[in-house]
Amino acid sequence: MLPGRIDEATAFQRQLEIARLRHAAEVAELRRQVLEARKLAGLGELLGTTTHEFNNALTTILNYAKLGLRHRDQPTRDKALERILSAGTRAAKITASVLGMSRSGSARFEPVNLHLLVEDVLVLLERELMKYRVQVEREFAPVPKVSANPGQVQQVLLNLLVNARQAMAGGGRLILRLSHDEASGLVDLMVRDTGCGMTPDVMRRIFEPRFSTKSGPDETGKGGTGLGLSACKEIVDAHRGRIRVESAPGKGTAITIRLPVQQPTA
Repeated sequence: MLPGRIDEATAFQRQLEIARLRHAAEVAELRRQVLEARKLAGLGELLGTTTHEFNNALTTILNYAKLGLRHRDQPTRDKALERILSAGTRAAKITASVLGMSRSGSARFEPVNLHLLVEDVLVLLERELMKYRVQVEREFAPVPKVSANPGQVQQVLLNLLVNARQAMAGGGRLILRLSHDEASGLVDLMVRDTGCGMTPDVMRRIFEPRFSTKSGPDETGKGGTGLGLSACKEIVDAHRGRIRVESAPGKGTAITIRLPVQQPTA
């Protein structure tokens, strides 16, 4: 090949590489925007529930404050103060959970206590799970902290819990399990339901970006969290973790996310 042709080919290859990098950056930004939009959609779904829960806490605080003012005897005032403290603590947990999931799209990872994170998410869904006769069972072994973005992991967990609740239209058991696999250096968080389960055909497609078994809101008037299992997998992959699904028709579904343990700093 002539020297001029070589220079032209090299320049063309450089232009292709620049275009490829620019395209990859644009795709990454679009994926980030889509994930952020899905997160906001999920928060919108929660708005009614969290507003109702917060209003219940405020009503309790106001009623027991009035009770304490009306009754001057010490036992009644102590009882009123205890109920006010309990309701105020619950309201603070609700606020903290919502704020955690509404964080900006920061990709910052930090040591995360999964026990506390799971409980924070359950606060948001506690009344809804009780309303639809879903019994929550916790099987929490002591586990080390994981390296994670807490807002993103909360959103993944919220999506799994809502899916599990919707799979148990007539009520059922929701089993949450935490365990530590020392050999792999991963912490397992499993969400198991006793719902309708999935067929093999559905199982093969659950991580496809636009695949869904939901045609719209369920009988409660609610849809999903706006995230989807494909986005859940993207988040887990970005955490250098793994996600595993086990399901069978009529036998429920178990989804396990595995996250790396936070390594000690020097």
